[in-house]
Amino acid sequence: MVDILPFKRTGLLISEIDDYFDKVSEAAMIVQRTVLHYLDHGPDEELAKRVDQIRAVEDRADEVRRNIANVMYTEMLMPDTRGDVLSLLNQVDIALDNCVHLVLGLAMERPELPDLFHDGFRKMLAEVDAAAQVMVSGARAYFTEPQTVRNYVHKINFHNQEATAIGLQGGSLIFDSDLPLDRKLQLRDWLIKVRDLASTADDIGDQLAILAVKRSV
Repeated sequence: MVDILPFKRTGLLISEIDDYFDKVSEAAMIVQRTVLHYLDHGPDEELAKRVDQIRAVEDRADEVRRNIANVMYTEMLMPDTRGDVLSLLNQVDIALDNCVHLVLGLAMERPELPDLFHDGFRKMLAEVDAAAQVMVSGARAYFTEPQTVRNYVHKINFHNQEATAIGLQGGSLIFDSDLPLDRKLQLRDWLIKVRDLASTADDIGDQLAILAVKRSV
């Protein structure tokens, strides 16, 4: 097995990678809490606080990711697998960006989400957050226990499928309603935005599966 952990020369790098994954996990939790609060209270002052919160998380995560790349290159760490690791972190960063864009979009658009569709949004948010959290756990496992990655990938896929099924049900409910077409399209778009967080986690899971196999040969 390729030794992907010449991190022994710097405990800082391990700490930085864990810190980065912490921020991604935190961003996903902020999304869930933001949308759930929005469903109950609409665009109140809490929404502005969540925008500031997730921006701070994004800024810290970007700083950490740049530090990781700098350390890997300047310390000449992981020459055989550096590209894979940086590619994984870049892909995970897309998931983080999507979380940020969703919260910022909610604050800018302030869509009206009728009570009829709240249950679907809540169920989807639960699956999306589960997919994101399992994805982060799988990414951590890639560095420590790559043989367990396959189990995480299976769980990510399950939660993504559940989110997709809930999205389809929600979409049918929206278009069966008496809302005007423009409102239907807006609600559909927000269902897709939420669901796509799980889809992105699933894409990262596919990448993790490949990288874990490469580590085992």
